[in-house]
Amino acid sequence: MKKFLTTAPVVAAVWFTFTAGLTIEIFRLFPDLIIR
Repeated sequence: MKKFLTTAPVVAAVWFTFTAGLTIEIFRLFPDLIIR
């Protein structure tokens, strides 16, 4: 359980960074999705 408590924040941070980066890349490649 202690290992989970130390791993979870790291995984969450990496996941949020990855998701944010992916979203920005999609919006950069397909700006029409935002305009519509």
